[in-house]
Amino acid sequence: MTSSAQPEEHHASENYDAGYEQATDGPFKAAGRWFAGIADAFLGGDGSDALGATVVVRRIDNDAEVLRVTGNNIDEAEGLLALVRRDLENLTREEFLSEWGGKDGVETVD
Repeated sequence: MTSSAQPEEHHASENYDAGYEQATDGPFKAAGRWFAGIADAFLGGDGSDALGATVVVRRIDNDAEVLRVTGNNIDEAEGLLALVRRDLENLTREEFLSEWGGKDGVETVD
C-alpha cells in the first residue's frame, strides 16, 4: 500500500512574531496626533489619539524587522495587530510577505 505524502504547510507564524512599538513619526504628524488627543480628551474621550502605535513584524530567529505598519491611533493599531496575527497564523511565509508587502532578506530552511 502506497501513501502519497502531502507537503507540510508552514505558516508565517513559525518564522515571524508581531507586536507594538511606539510610532516614530515626524514632528508634524506627532504634533497633529497630540492636538487630536487633546481635543478628544476635552470632548470626554480618553485622549488615546495622542499616542501613535506601530505594528512591527520581526523574525523570531534574529529579531530582524520584516514589516512596519503605523496606525493613526491605538484603536487602529489594535485592529491592525489582530489582522497581522491572523494572517501570520493562516498564511504561508510567502503569502504573508506578498499580502502585506513585507521584506525578508533571509531565506528560511523548511
